[in-house]
Amino acid sequence: MTNFTLKASSLTLILSFFTMLAIPASAKAESEEINFKTHDGVSLKGKFYPSAKPKDGASIILLHDFTFRKGGDSSQDGWEKLALDLQAAGQSVLSFDFRGHGKSVGVTPNFWLQLHNSGLPGAKMPNKPTKINFSEFTAGYYPNLVNDIAAAKSFLDIKNDDGEANSSNIIVIGAGEGATLGALWMASEWRRLSCEVVEVVQNTGILNLKAPGPKRVNLKAMPSVDPEGSAQLAAIWLSISPTIAGKNYSTQVPLWLKDITMPRNRRVQMLFVTGEDDKARDDFSVKMLKTVKPTFSREKKAGETKPKAGAKSDQDFTGEFKYKSKSVGSKLLEDANENIVKNYITPITKKGDNNLRTFSRKKIEDASFSWFFGPLDKTGNPTIPPTMMGFPAKFTYDQDRIQPLPVRFMGIVN
Repeated sequence: MTNFTLKASSLTLILSFFTMLAIPASAKAESEEINFKTHDGVSLKGKFYPSAKPKDGASIILLHDFTFRKGGDSSQDGWEKLALDLQAAGQSVLSFDFRGHGKSVGVTPNFWLQLHNSGLPGAKMPNKPTKINFSEFTAGYYPNLVNDIAAAKSFLDIKNDDGEANSSNIIVIGAGEGATLGALWMASEWRRLSCEVVEVVQNTGILNLKAPGPKRVNLKAMPSVDPEGSAQLAAIWLSISPTIAGKNYSTQVPLWLKDITMPRNRRVQMLFVTGEDDKARDDFSVKMLKTVKPTFSREKKAGETKPKAGAKSDQDFTGEFKYKSKSVGSKLLEDANENIVKNYITPITKKGDNNLRTFSRKKIEDASFSWFFGPLDKTGNPTIPPTMMGFPAKFTYDQDRIQPLPVRFMGIVN
């Protein structure tokens, strides 16, 4: 099909129906309360919805919407039902509250030692608080919430290594400004490479006599290993926003989306869900869709030339679901839930298709990573400097946690 649109064919509906019937009775509609930490010491609260056959499907991360000074959390209408329906369709699902939102308010003393947290009110108090709240965040602080998504992915990698999820097939579903953060994180993952630890002896000199001094630890890229972004299968954006906490990132968002969806061995698919009567978000979504899929067009007006049907492409699952509605973000799930699960997630994760990658152990606790910022090459991989050294993202001794992303290298200017 040329464009993936709301109008699904009868064949797709029939296939979806029988796929749902084939779900084993062992697929339990249950979740577990979870608690995982970010590298900078935030305790994130959420729910994990395990799949009955975790190695066969995808792992889905849900990102709730939020509003500057008003907040938001994962208990917003629609998320619980979506998570349960995705679980019933054979997927593993992770839902959580961003830092300072909902139940994710606890921090360790280490939180206040991080430079990016030094501007929060608690950093100036002699007795540092053990809790944070979104009401204390400035607009410029919000991009740091991308680190919470990195922690969520690490949580899924741990589940993967325990055989309880398949983090080689990641799908991100985000709403509003949560979707914008999701795009930032997904783009950054294409710049994160596996590395080997290199210890360099630093010589010390006394009267021209050199003696071995302390060792410096560097991370050297392993370009033969795919970037971490290669685990991404698809993204679904519910009213993606050009802003984060009201601050305009309309120039950066299309760059992130283009990096995510570059032609590769497995091209990341992208679905935009909008309410047509919310003209601002709808117009932005269509503009972003045309950015990642230039051949996309909505229904032509009378007299316009209709595009010719082309051969099967590598972007068959990139398109839109649009509704005659004023609903924004997660409120669209009232209309879109069934369509997303049956006519998008189920086909794209169909067993035996080339979309899904085979389950493999990540060995996340023993891994080391670096970011390599700058433009991606023609193959969609980061440009590695001659030194092979990047910006450290995780050393082996960090166990499962990714260092806070230096968002300035992704076009974020405070």
